[in-house]
This record gives sequence, C-alpha cells and structure tokens, in this order.
Amino acid sequence: MPNITTSGSDKLRVLLQWFADNKITYNDEAIQIVEQQNTASPLAASKGAASLSHGFGVVSLRKLVSEEPLVVIPKTAVISAATSALANIFIDADIGGNLALCITVMYEKSLGHESPWYGYLQSLPECADIPLLWDAQSRSWLKGTDVGEWIDRDQASLLEDFGVLQDLVAEYPMVFGGDCKWDCFESFLKVASLVSSRAFSVDVHRDNSMVPFADIFNHRTAKENVHIECEEMVCPVCGEAFGCEHMDALEELDNQEGASEDESESEGSDESGDDGESDEEYEEDDDEDGSDSENEDEPGEELPQLVDQMGNPVASELQQDEDVEMESVDGEHSDGSDSDDGKGDELVDTLEMTVFRPCNANTEVFNTYGEHGSAYLLHRYGFCDTKNPFDSVALSADSVMQAFTMSVSEQRAKDVSAVIRRFEDLFESRHRACGQDEDEEDEEEVHDHGHDEESDEDIQDAGDEEQEELADDENAPQFSIDAPGHPDLNLAALLVLGLADEAVFAKASQSEQVFRHYFPVIRRFWSMFQDELDNDTPVPAAFRKANQDGAVKKSTVGMVSNVIYRLAEARLQLLVDDSVLGEKPTADCDPLMASRWESAKMLRSNERKTLSQCIKTYKKIAAKLS
Repeated sequence: MPNITTSGSDKLRVLLQWFADNKITYNDEAIQIVEQQNTASPLAASKGAASLSHGFGVVSLRKLVSEEPLVVIPKTAVISAATSALANIFIDADIGGNLALCITVMYEKSLGHESPWYGYLQSLPECADIPLLWDAQSRSWLKGTDVGEWIDRDQASLLEDFGVLQDLVAEYPMVFGGDCKWDCFESFLKVASLVSSRAFSVDVHRDNSMVPFADIFNHRTAKENVHIECEEMVCPVCGEAFGCEHMDALEELDNQEGASEDESESEGSDESGDDGESDEEYEEDDDEDGSDSENEDEPGEELPQLVDQMGNPVASELQQDEDVEMESVDGEHSDGSDSDDGKGDELVDTLEMTVFRPCNANTEVFNTYGEHGSAYLLHRYGFCDTKNPFDSVALSADSVMQAFTMSVSEQRAKDVSAVIRRFEDLFESRHRACGQDEDEEDEEEVHDHGHDEESDEDIQDAGDEEQEELADDENAPQFSIDAPGHPDLNLAALLVLGLADEAVFAKASQSEQVFRHYFPVIRRFWSMFQDELDNDTPVPAAFRKANQDGAVKKSTVGMVSNVIYRLAEARLQLLVDDSVLGEKPTADCDPLMASRWESAKMLRSNERKTLSQCIKTYKKIAAKLS
C-alpha cells in the first residue's frame, strides 16, 4: 500500500458532504476513501493521474466477502447528457455519445458553485494524463505501438468534435457562458480526458455518464474486487425504470401486434397486412402527440428557461422533481430522493457496487474498467499492466489484404473485402480471453435472408469499390494478434476462406447460407485449437481434437499459420527499435515524464511479447501441418 492520508483534504471533505447530501451511501465500516499525495505512486498512476496533486482510492477496513453490498448511488446523482439541462439542445443538434457528455461536464464546471454537481466536480483533477495530452517527446516513445497510431486518429476526431462545440456556442451564446473557455481546444481536451478515463455506461437512456464514487475505485485487470450493477433496460425516452407512458405505449403496441399475429394465423390471412394496420394506427396517434408538442415548445425558446433553472440548485435534477417528458430538464424518477414524506422510497433507481472477489483488511479495493489490453488501458485511462491476459496488437486492414494479394491474387483481396462488408455483423471484435458468447446452436443455425446467391460479377464490382474504403473506415472489423500469441478468431477463420481455392471460395462467398453456417464453424475450430495449444497439447493432437467434425484440412491450417506468423513478423518490425525511448527521465527531477516513460516501455514490451510468441507458435504449426 502507498503512503496515504485520510484527513486534512478540503476536496475530500467537500466530496464526502456532497455524497451525503445526494444520498450516495457506502458502508463506512467496511471501506474508506483515502487520498494519495505522492504523484508517482501506484495509486495515483493507476488512475491515469500522475500529473495530479492528489489521487483517491478505496481501501478495506476489514475483510470483504463475496456479494457484500458496499456502495449505493442514485442515478439522479450521475452526470448524463440525456438528463442534463442541455438535453434539448443535444436533441435538436443531434449530438450524443462522449461529445455530449464532454459538453455537459464543461457546462456544469462553468457554473462553479452553482452547479448541483460542484461537490463532485471540485474533487476531480484538471485532466487525466492520457497519451492524447502528452508532449511530443513523450509521444515519440509510443512510436510503433497501437497507441501511437491511435493518437493521430483521436486528434483529428476531437478537432471535428470541437468544431461542433463551437457551432453550438455560436448558436446559443446565452447558454454557453460562465467561467469556461469554450473556444479553447486545450480546455476541451482536458475535459475529454476526464470523460475518457472516468465515464461508465449506465443504461440505454443515460449511456456513458460520470458516476460519482464509482470512479474512485482503481482498476485491476482480471483481479477486481467489486462490480457495479444497475438496471440497464430502462425507458430509452425518459430513463424511467419503473414504468412510464412510453413503456406503456410500447407494451400496448406489442400486445396489438401479438393479437394481430394470432388472428392472422387463425384465419390464414397475410400477417404483414394486419401488422401494418396496427403500426399505422399507432403512428397516427404518435404523430398527433408529436405535433402538439412541437407547437408548444419551439426550438431555442424554452431551453434558456431550463438552463436558468439548472443554474439554481433548488431546481436541479438532484433536488426537484421535474416532468419526465423528453423536452424537460431531466428524465429521472425522483420521488424517493426528493420528498420528505417517505413515499416512493422503493422506487429510486440506483447503481450498486458489490463485492465480486473477497479481499483482506487494509488492502486497496479494485474495480474493473473492462476486459481490455494494455494499449487500450494506456490510451483511455493513462496506465497499463505488466501482465494482462487481454493484451492484443492490432493488424492494419492493409496488411491483411496485402497477405491475400501476395498469397492468392489482387482480385482475391478485393473479393475478401467485399465479403467482409457483406457479412460485417459476423466480424464483431472480441478478445479470445473474454470467451465466446455464441451458443453452439447459434453457430450451427443457417440464416436465410432471401438474397442467397450473387454472381461473380457482383462480388468483383463490390470488391473494387470497397477494398480502399475498408482501411479508412473506423467502423470496419479490427484484426489483431491476441495474448498469449494467437490471431483473433475472425482473422483466422477469414484466412481459411480467403486462402481457399477458387471453387471453395466462390461457393462460400456467393452463398449467404453457406457463409453464415461455415464461418462460425471455422471460428469454433480455431478457438478449440488455440485452447489445446495453450494447454501444451502437441500440434498434431491439438489439431485432431479441435477438428473432430472435419471442418478444415490439415494442410489448410498449415498454410494459414504460415501467413499468420509472417503478419506478426511484419508488425513486430515496427517495435524492434527501442532507441526511441532514449534515457529514462529521473523520477526525482520529473516524476511525470518518468511515469510516462515507464508506461511506454511497458506497452512496447507487452506488444513485442505477444507478437514474438505468435511467431514462435505459428512457425511451429506451419512446419508440423504443411
């Protein structure tokens, strides 16, 4: 444990009082919030906060047991764009996601003491020390890593977001005032770093939100002590978890559709005709309601009133019950937290933090920020782990397509690009250490979408148009080499099909039924094969155990393995030159730079280890099975 202090912090005292005022409760006999003063310590660094004058963490006061409740956080206490004073503006401007949350946090910070979240916001650092905010020298240490590639992309994306913010400020000058440098890109980046490193996904209405107290727990990969739990499936319109007019309408619509289907089946009539009539009637009612609402609330007129209310703590979401209409300040259920008559206490929607893995007394209590590799953790939170089972190293789409060009032909690379576009729903990225969430029945199921066959000419035309787009599309499937040293399952399965002879590839790529059946089968083979290899099963025996249904040929696996280790070799070349690190800065002179240097060195080491193991393993497989 690092040296800590538990008293004397004005920020901590204000934060604890704010927790009490907003009914955020925790078991103070089991855990304690502590403050870390040494900026170079593990407690500060693990929050991506090496640049701070302080850092918070949670320690156990006694042994914690599984399923023990520790913290309860009303959802009214979270900062969410969907329930903020700016919700109307975001709806009109079609702004969502982290950008909307960034603007919301900036707005609340601009209110200073008048913000209902002041007690929480004053406890936050100015920024998180993520690589996006590093200087040029520090960034140079990341050359060749995944994070080094991501920074340039982030910079461009955030510049676009900043432009959206400037347009918003120009349109609503009376709203975006206060003590905030709205036209300063650096200020925007600092808030973006806080959102990146601290936001949690709360539910389908609030989406990513700042969750007070939950963000005090530091991260530990695969060894966390607590989990955060809440009701995620709330009303997407107003956020209500206990029933509302929107959910009632949807339930009524479902009942109508169910009745129509039953009637259609019994009469042998056209099902689509009955459903269409029900939908039409519902849409007419919805249109009438919508038109009335639009007449009452003209865009740009009602919002300043709402913002003024939000600037007054009495009218905040935390302190006053508001209309749950989409056009209102908030969409919260506040009966249980706002009234003194005791009514509705059971209806407060909360987030709860409970013990997932026991820990001993007087140790730090950790949460998990997800099953992420070192690059992701450093990129988003500002730290990385020495041993991480979720490590991965990205492979560019260009390098994968080039492998098909060199192994088969340029046309095959174009055809594979078209296949990826056509079946992109099958290429969801998922680290093999996270496990597979597809049931055996789902993998075997044949899907018929009514457009089964396509001609060679159709496939080629699509490939010509889409190969260049694939590398530039940030939403395109991502391929990687995953720890301890295997290709991701989608890449392995794609290589099997993409390197096949013309007849096999044509049959699989042109038939939706065949592809949707066969691709998961091949992916399952590779999952089983890799598991056997990790258990030190000899290569021939691992192949036999994984291939009991004869999904692939031995020679095919050997050919694919040859391509895999060559892809890993090419990627490793970007990391071999550690001269970019130079001499380590001394912690005494510059602890911030020393911390960044250590993180960069650790990331480079982790990525090299994953790639090197991949090369070793798949060279061996290629030799045994070719």
